[in-house]
Amino acid sequence: MQAAKGDKKAAALLQQFIHDFPKNPRVSEAWVGLAELAFHSSPPRLDEARKNLAHATESRPTAAAAERADYLRIWMEESAGGDETKVIQLAKRFLEQHALSPLASEVRMKLAELYYRRQDFANAQTQFEIIVQQNPDDSLAEKALFFAADSAMSNMGEHSLDRAIVLFDQVVQKNGELRWAARNQQALIERKLGKTKDALTLYDEVLKGDAPQSEKREALCGKGDIFFEMGGSANYQQAIDVYDQLASDKNEPSHWRDQALFKKALCLEKKDDRAGALETFYKILEAETRPYGRGELFWYYKAGFNAARLLEEDSKWESAAAIYERLAATGGNRSEEAKARLNHLRLEHFLWAD
Repeated sequence: MQAAKGDKKAAALLQQFIHDFPKNPRVSEAWVGLAELAFHSSPPRLDEARKNLAHATESRPTAAAAERADYLRIWMEESAGGDETKVIQLAKRFLEQHALSPLASEVRMKLAELYYRRQDFANAQTQFEIIVQQNPDDSLAEKALFFAADSAMSNMGEHSLDRAIVLFDQVVQKNGELRWAARNQQALIERKLGKTKDALTLYDEVLKGDAPQSEKREALCGKGDIFFEMGGSANYQQAIDVYDQLASDKNEPSHWRDQALFKKALCLEKKDDRAGALETFYKILEAETRPYGRGELFWYYKAGFNAARLLEEDSKWESAAAIYERLAATGGNRSEEAKARLNHLRLEHFLWAD
């Protein structure tokens, strides 16, 4: 009880118990308790925890001690940063030996996450679905169901996308916090299947519902992408209207605004409005505030290289060079590419610096 409350006296009392009652059947549980305290300390004392578990094993462990020890070994192995295969083996062994444990669903979730991380989507989906089947009302069930669907969506097996749609719909029926994310994922699948009308219906449901802003942004962007992919002047204009809506909110994260403006520029170019496209690319390049993180620079670089391409196609070499120079000075992951293009342009068109 003291250990559960974080009482610093717990370790000393457990050690005293082991000393005073060395033949008590619950000595093994005391050793496991000490191992847990060592592991959960800051920083974790892994070597000490391993020694305590070894003592527990030598002390004819009770069923409770064996269960807690096997559970703890999973997290210790993962914390040590070793081979994930060993963690998977420990998790599978726990589920085989302690199938009825109240800790089993948590261990199975860890096993499913490990498979998912290794892109073993078939095994991940199986484990996520077992969690839902065995514990439909568990707090982990909605998350497990969502990732079962996501695993099916990522799986290359026959009928996987159909199964993913069914699973995502089950997430929606739970009416939890992931229901709108599930709707967006369903829309993405419908797009992959070429069912654009169904995808638009799903996106509109998200936009009209009480979804969080992050999911509404996702739906709005997806809706614009559909119109862009459909092609044709009228659809490009509808896409532009959607992207304008996404880019208009100055409180939105900059990567959403930049993405919307970039895609709007592509639509304008498709409509042969090259001047409008170039102006829109420039809006991304000339943003007043820009956090120079790698993720934030993705659309910045795409806008810069596309703007420079348009300028080169119009034989405006100096303007294109100025953009490449700006991209090169940013210091991001495409700066070297911009430097190379700048040098090539200068040599090819005699743009010597003063």
